[in-house]
Amino acid sequence: MNTMNIHAIRYDPSLPDAESVMASLLYIATLYIKKPTYDLAKQALRLAETLTAPEYADSDLICSVSRRMCVQWTLLVNEHEQAETPLAI
Repeated sequence: MNTMNIHAIRYDPSLPDAESVMASLLYIATLYIKKPTYDLAKQALRLAETLTAPEYADSDLICSVSRRMCVQWTLLVNEHEQAETPLAI
């Protein structure tokens, strides 16, 4: 299982603010909630990880939601990766 170290993600100063990142993430989630493509799931995970940066820690809501979204999107990314991995015989 592929696990990601959330704390290894660095804050990207080119991102506008937490609200913009959250809006992008929610847009992806609402469009592809049932069965996102692998690339969209990875992008959503990256956005959720971005929101875990210390610069966004001033909002308890952002911290809580971003951690939950990281878990959920990690599961979806892992499902795609496992589906692509051939089974050993």
